[in-house]
Amino acid sequence: MTRTNSGVRWIHAIPIAIGLAVGIFMWHAAVPRLITQLTGVDGAFTAERCVWGEPGSAGDRTLTCAGSFTAADGSFTLPGIGIYGDFDDRPAAPVAARVSGPGADHAVQMSLLTSLAPIGLGLTAFAFPAWALTAATRDALTRRRTGRPT
Repeated sequence: MTRTNSGVRWIHAIPIAIGLAVGIFMWHAAVPRLITQLTGVDGAFTAERCVWGEPGSAGDRTLTCAGSFTAADGSFTLPGIGIYGDFDDRPAAPVAARVSGPGADHAVQMSLLTSLAPIGLGLTAFAFPAWALTAATRDALTRRRTGRPT
């Protein structure tokens, strides 16, 4: 009697796990930023401390800054918060930004690319599990049809 296994093989499980992990991580990082960009409180971020980061994939170094945020209507100020996004040079003037509210710990720059790029990468990462599940299903059906053991 030949035993067949119609489940997902390890060769398919690896891209499924990696794709899901990367996709979930990218969405987890980008979606809250996008929501803040679309629905947050307008204001200005003033950089107080900036640190040069390591060179990126293009070899360019960027600044990561922390400072204070002041709401456009003057209703609140948030000292000592960070800002999502990098700068090529230390901002000399306040930068347009949004926060989720008076209790926020990070401001978000008003560039949709900072949110849409990670969301696009997350969608691309989700393509790998879709491909692997398709391949696993095809292999399982082939094994079942031919009676080949795994």
